[in-house]
Amino acid sequence: MAAWSLTGSILLGAFILLLLSLTVTDLLQLAFKPSPTLRGWLTVGLTLLLTGYGVWNAYHYRVKEVTLPIRGLTEEIRAVHLTDIHLGNLRGKKELERIVRITGELGPEIIFHTGDLFDSKTHFNGNEEVLDAFQTIGVPHYFVFGNHDEQVGLKQVLRRAGKSGITLLMNRMTHYKELQIVGLNNMRADSDSFDIHAGSDSCTVEKVMQSLESDPGRPLLVLHHRPEGIPYMAEAGTDLLLTGHTHAGQMFPFTLIAKWMFGYNKGLYRYSDMQIYVSPGLGTFFSPIRFGTHSEITLLRLVPA
Repeated sequence: MAAWSLTGSILLGAFILLLLSLTVTDLLQLAFKPSPTLRGWLTVGLTLLLTGYGVWNAYHYRVKEVTLPIRGLTEEIRAVHLTDIHLGNLRGKKELERIVRITGELGPEIIFHTGDLFDSKTHFNGNEEVLDAFQTIGVPHYFVFGNHDEQVGLKQVLRRAGKSGITLLMNRMTHYKELQIVGLNNMRADSDSFDIHAGSDSCTVEKVMQSLESDPGRPLLVLHHRPEGIPYMAEAGTDLLLTGHTHAGQMFPFTLIAKWMFGYNKGLYRYSDMQIYVSPGLGTFFSPIRFGTHSEITLLRLVPA
């Protein structure tokens, strides 16, 4: 079943790249006027080349190092941000072991994980060991869930994450050294907003951030799966938001659509005095192809401002 799912999802992505290849060969037709046979072979060859690269690129995990000055810190904190791993038909235990190995080699003292750990129930049928690699991580590991975690069965996701040594942050705050760390459920920004990717939770980012009893003299870090509710985080004195969800569009031309859909799509942004980092994530959605984006493990060096 997994093999058929993988094949079908690759073909879906390949069809999109076929349309892109046809566009390229149409332009070549205008400039060089190749024969129909040559044009056909060029189209097929380009499609196969782009598909092969896209699959390789999707499973090639890159490390991006980001240095962030944080108000109130007196010493550097070395952290790793993981998001959107999407364990399911297209990723399993071996891929997670690779991610954990790379993460460990970076020497983090803390891990922040912003959801979409699973995207199907493939690993829910007795495959209890799929998250075992997380048990080898000997540092604090904080997790907030995403929309796909809810869709496949949130209770299962949270149970398995908890058994693997992950600390679940569900609309609550914890502390690490000088950091105040808030984990938010995947929810709407406020009661007037609507988002098909938000959960059915009656809470909102606005309500939770207003209810926090944080110390304004200490740095405040927020974890939320989606880059939504940012004004309410800023009003609460947030210094840094870590988020994912967007995949940076994952695949051209959806990369262009994502820039339009999400005000905060990929990389580092600033809103008022708050810094925002949006990771393109590690996994993929609908097809195991990345074209125009990369699968990212983010090494964060939080340094005194």
